[in-house]
Amino acid sequence: MVVFFVLIASGCVTRNYDSNMDLGKSQLNEENYLEAHEAFELAYKEAKTPKSRELMDLSGLLASGMKKYDEQDFESAKKDFEEATAYKAKYREGKQMVSKAAEMHPVSDSATIEAVVGNDEAKSTEETTEEGSKAEDVAGTDTKGKEGSKDSDRSLSKSQAEKLVRDYVDMENFSQLQIEYDHDAEKGDYIFHVFEVDEPSQKSGHKTTWGWYGVNKETKEVYEVM
Repeated sequence: MVVFFVLIASGCVTRNYDSNMDLGKSQLNEENYLEAHEAFELAYKEAKTPKSRELMDLSGLLASGMKKYDEQDFESAKKDFEEATAYKAKYREGKQMVSKAAEMHPVSDSATIEAVVGNDEAKSTEETTEEGSKAEDVAGTDTKGKEGSKDSDRSLSKSQAEKLVRDYVDMENFSQLQIEYDHDAEKGDYIFHVFEVDEPSQKSGHKTTWGWYGVNKETKEVYEVM
């Protein structure tokens, strides 16, 4: 009776082992390494044979490498493919997986280089853009400074405006006339008062207005203020 149950149990183990091994091989043909690994792992639990161990190990390395490659973790993927390539496979399916790992190893290596170069190029582009932006800011500041300097050069001083009024009124021919700055108009024009004093020798002499004159700081135009 005991022998009978042992034979039944042995038959069940064999069927489970075979079915999982077949499933794993089928998934290998489709390059579904994760599913193949899971099937070989179940087969190994049923019967710890050298073949099931080899196929379980190699499919696991390929599944891990492929996953990391898809996640662009190329350095880690490269390590998995290197380990699989160095595996001393004895069985046909194992040797096929070693060959696949050997194919993927240089691909992951190139991807690593491209990723590094891409990062360097992106960093270089950012630095160039930043330097360009700084140069534009400096140029803009310099331009503003020059424009400000030009505006300053164009701005009319009080003494220059006073001379324009003197010429406008022809004060050289009217020695009794005097001029004084009074205020800035709302628009910024200088306003001058031209007058004559009844008794110039006395500070308290009475002033008689000759006229009020405005000077535009930008155009240097002189006009009478009504």
